[in-house]
Amino acid sequence: MANLRGGTFEKQIKNAFFRLLKLGEGRHFKDTNFTHSIKLAEKRDMYLRDFKEFIENKGFTSGKINSFMTQEIVKEFLSYRLANVLPKTALDYTTGFNSMLKGLEQANVNIPANPSQNDFLKEMRETFKAELKELEIEKGRYIDNLEQKLQELYNNRFESGVIGELQAQTGLRVNEAREVIENFHKYYNPQTQTLNRVIGKGNHEYQPKPITALLAKKIEKVSHLPHLNTYYKDLKQTGINKSHDFRITYAKNLFEKKLSQGIEYKQALKEVSKEINHHRESMTEYYLARA
Repeated sequence: MANLRGGTFEKQIKNAFFRLLKLGEGRHFKDTNFTHSIKLAEKRDMYLRDFKEFIENKGFTSGKINSFMTQEIVKEFLSYRLANVLPKTALDYTTGFNSMLKGLEQANVNIPANPSQNDFLKEMRETFKAELKELEIEKGRYIDNLEQKLQELYNNRFESGVIGELQAQTGLRVNEAREVIENFHKYYNPQTQTLNRVIGKGNHEYQPKPITALLAKKIEKVSHLPHLNTYYKDLKQTGINKSHDFRITYAKNLFEKKLSQGIEYKQALKEVSKEINHHRESMTEYYLARA
C-alpha cells in the first residue's frame, strides 16, 4: 500500500480523485468502490475537501491526507461534519465517505482505518437509521388537550395512564419510560424528586428528570405493565396516534416556554435537544416542524 502523491494536500486530493476515477467502467467493476459517474465524482471531491478542511482546522498542515484517515479521526470528522444535518443526509454522507475509503484501499492507497476489513462506521450508520425511523411522523402530532387525554388513558387502564403521564412529564421514549417504571427505585431520588442516570438511544444518559410526587406514587402502585401492543391500543382509543406524540408535545411545550422566557432561538433549541437526549439539534427542529 502506498501514500497519496503530492507535496501538498491539494495535490494529494487530485491524486486521490484520479486514482478513484473509472468513468464508463461500471459494468466491469461491480465489486469495487471506484468512481463510475460524474455525480459520484463530485461527491467524492466534496468528501476529500471536507476532510482536508477538518484536519487543517486541527492544526495539521503537512503530511499525507490518507495517513490521517484513522478510525478515531474519521469518526471525529463525521461527528463534526454531521452535527447539524438531518439523519437521511448524515446516513448518506457516512455511507458515501466509507465507500470512498474502500475505493482508495482498492486503488492501493494506505488507509489506516482498514475500511474493507472492518465496518467501523456500522454503529454510526445504525444510529442514523434509528433516527430516520423515529422521524417517520406526519404533521399534527401535538396533543392539544393533554390533560384530558391522560385522564381518558387512566380511565381505560391505570398502567397505561402511568406510562403516558411519565412520557408527558419527561419526554422519554416509551421503552425508556417502561424501563423506569419497572426499575423505579434504581432511577428515582425522592429527596430531589428526579429521575437520574436514565440511558437513552446511543447509550447517552439523560439529564436528571423531575417528576411530580403524585406521579411517583402512581408508579410505585404499578405491579405489572401491559404489553406494548396493548398500550398502543389504549392510546388509539383515546385519540393519540402514537406514543411518540407525548415526546413531540413535550419538546414543543418546553421550546415555547424557553422562548417566552426570552431565550434566543438557537440556544432554546440547544437546551431542548439536551433535555430530550438529541445530539443533533436538527432532530429537535424536525420534531418541532411536525408538532
